[in-house]
Parts: sequence; C-alpha cells; structure tokens
Amino acid sequence: MLHFTQNTVVQNLDGREKIWSIPELLENPEPLDGEPLAERNVAMRQVVDMAMDVYGDLSETARLRYDFWKLLKPERVAAQQFEYTTKVADTYHWQLTINAEGLFYKDISGEFDPTPGTVTEQLFSDFWFYGPCRPLPDLHTRKVLVAAIRNAFLQAGSPASYKHFTLFEYPSPTETLMHWSEGNEKASNFVIVRPYGVERGRKTWYDGLVYLKYLSFEQLLHLPAACIDQDVSPAIRAEIERFLRPHLKPQPTVHDRPHERSGPVFSTGVDAPERQQPSPRNAESKRLFMDNCGQTHYIYREGDGDRYSATPAEEAEWRKELLEDYEKRIREEDHDSTIVFLARMMKLNGATNVEKVLIETAQTAAPKVRMGLAQALGEVCNSDKTAELLISLLDQDDAQWFDAVFTEFIRLRNNPGVQTFIIGCLQGDRERYFDKALEVLRYWGLHGETTLSDRTLIKCLNWADATANDPDFRHALEKVSEIVFKK
Repeated sequence: MLHFTQNTVVQNLDGREKIWSIPELLENPEPLDGEPLAERNVAMRQVVDMAMDVYGDLSETARLRYDFWKLLKPERVAAQQFEYTTKVADTYHWQLTINAEGLFYKDISGEFDPTPGTVTEQLFSDFWFYGPCRPLPDLHTRKVLVAAIRNAFLQAGSPASYKHFTLFEYPSPTETLMHWSEGNEKASNFVIVRPYGVERGRKTWYDGLVYLKYLSFEQLLHLPAACIDQDVSPAIRAEIERFLRPHLKPQPTVHDRPHERSGPVFSTGVDAPERQQPSPRNAESKRLFMDNCGQTHYIYREGDGDRYSATPAEEAEWRKELLEDYEKRIREEDHDSTIVFLARMMKLNGATNVEKVLIETAQTAAPKVRMGLAQALGEVCNSDKTAELLISLLDQDDAQWFDAVFTEFIRLRNNPGVQTFIIGCLQGDRERYFDKALEVLRYWGLHGETTLSDRTLIKCLNWADATANDPDFRHALEKVSEIVFKK
C-alpha cells in the first residue's frame, strides 16, 4: 500500500513501513519492490511530477530515471512472448512476457524459484538500466526487448533512450568454468558462473541447498556495488568482469542494424515504402538525424558531433522523410500528448501544413482523438479552429467530455476563440455552462491573472444575478470581458 506526501512516498508492506524520498525512488534499483507492477508504474509516473520541484538537486542517475519515466509511454510497448531454455545438468524451461505493465519471467521448471511456474516481475526502468533479472541467453531476444521499449519513448534521442544496459554475446559454455566457495564442511557459500549468468547460494551438510539466487551478467556489470557485494565479493566481481571484458563490444539493437530503417519516434509496425539507403559512411549520420527529430544541434550537444557527417542535400532528403512519417503518424495516432509532440516536431522542421493536417484529421476522428488534435492546434498553431473543435466535443452526451473540454480551456487562456466562448457562456442561458465558465475564470486568476483574482468582482458573477439581469452583474461582466479580451 502506498501513501504520497509532498515529497515522499510511504510504503506499507506486511506491517513494515518504508519511507522513500524522491531521489531514492529515482536512484535505487527495484523502487517500491513488493507492490504490484501496475501500481509501481503509476507511482513512478507520479514521482516524476513530484521530482520537478527538486530537479536541480537530483544526481545524474536520478535525472536519467526522471527522463525515462517522463518520456516512456508504456501503452506503446507491444505485447510479446518468448519461450527458451537454459541448461546445466538438466534443461530448464522459461517463458518471458513483455507488455504495457513490464516484464514477466515465468520459471516453468523451477530453476531459481522453489515453486515451478513462479513469475518474477520486472519494472521497465530496472530492465532498461540494469538488464534482465532472470536468465535470458539469446542476444537477439534482448535486442528485440530493448527495441520494443525504445519505441515506446515519446521522443527518441532523449538522454535516457540510449542509456540501456550493454548488449553483448555471452561467453560460450566451454568458457564458463569459474567457481568460488568459502566455508567448511558444515556450511558454505558459493558463486558459479554459468553460460547465462551468475549463481550464488548457500549449502549446509544437514539441509543441502538452502537458497539459490541468480544475477545476470548485465546486472553484475551495471548494478551499484552495494546491491551485489553482500552476495558476490568485490574481488570475485572484479574477476568476473575481467572474464567478460573481451565480450563487451556493444552490440547494435534491432533498429540500429545496417540496411534497417530507423523510426524517428517509434515503430508503427507497418513497413514503409522502400527508400534509398544512405551510404555506409552516412548510415550513422541518418540515424542520429532521425533519432534527434531533425534537430541537429542536439546531436552536438549530446557529444555525437564527431560521428555526424551529412551534406545539406542529405539533410533535406531526410527531413522530407521525417515529415512524411510525422504526418502519417498524426493521421493514425490516438494519444493526445503524442499528437502534440508530432505536430510540434513538424513545425520545428519547417512544415507549413501542420494546421491543415490537424484540421483535416479532426473531421472524421473519434472524440478522444479530436481532443488531442485540438490540443495540438492550440499549443502548436494557436489556431482559431481550436475552440471550434473543442466546442464540438460538448455535443457528446457525456459529463467526462464536458469537464475535459473546460479543463482544456484553462490551458488556452490566450486563444481568441476560447475567450469568446467563455464570455458567451456568461452571457447565455445555460446554468451548467455558466458555472464552468466561471470556474475557468477562477483558474486564470489563480495562475497569475491578478485582475481575475478580485473576489469582489468574481462574486458579482453569479447565476441568480445573471438571470435577474442585475445591474451589478452587467457591470462586472463588462469589466471581466475587458480583462479577458485585454482591451
């Protein structure tokens, strides 16, 4: 059970209370461990909002996790399932599922879990930064998982989007013959390097194997020392790292392989028409251009300028391809913040038809999509059509849309169409619209519009006086209209 305070999260698990600070939640592996994965996902996204006030004080590690959770859209992770085996003396069967909640490792045979069929859950961020928490021998599967999560980022090329664990081919089984043991004939601790990770455990002469734990090679390389040293000593860890070093040449992910198109924001799952591939010399430059959304200054800011080499003609060709992808995606998208992002990136890349694309798409769009398109029209284009599109949603016989539209009006303070509609609600004969318009005015007053925070003035705007055509109401409405339209 979780309880949020102003700057902490209190976790109550089996009668034990743990207080997490914001930096701890963004720095520690397995934050909120013990809670259901769905609740941890929701909590981490809420932590991002809480962390905004202390962002300047966060460590580099915490900022990367902040970036990860701020830009990851878990609902974009395509559900996939993988089945594979590991082998020591016996063959063990595993099943791994990835979906919008995270990763689920099913120990079908009971290799590392006492009960066969036990499922171990892993948070997206723990997999991304530290690697798999259960055996995952196949390099290609690891690449596919990394690509699936990267495709769920709202903005490819963000600081966290390339900071995943090192992808590498594991040593061959004939190489993995390392074994350490300490203790005596009564009880001993051991560490064994397997072809797919590190086992550590404890044996006693009377109970046999007391416990058996697993640590992937990636976790051994990337987890903080404090999380490992209690089971694997620093000396043993250093020796395993030396053993792995020859294999650690970073491997490209699925979408980084030569002659494979790199999606600028995320994969649509649909093959695009065949395009001319850049020369090998500039394949890397194209990837950097696409992943940074055509904003080449980010390439240099992130320290990749020495790897970027493109002519103006090549950039123009790539930008055209980028804009085609963005426009196609806007016409298919159903997530509001992604629509806004795509529209903004089109604008930044010089597109002149952003408003037209948004308006055309809205003609046949479902209400949820129209809301996102309206947000993009307002935030990116400051279009007069924004209010018209939002007002059309009020025709839906649903209180949810009614509240959502007026909430969006709060964010569009300077939009002329919104201003006209709000004043029209105060002049109209529908009490429900009158009350919501008054609520919008109060919010505008709370967010810096000091002239609208005059309690005496707002108090004169009430439904009873409006229906009675009270002179004080008419005077107050005239004054408020001047403020709203900034005459």
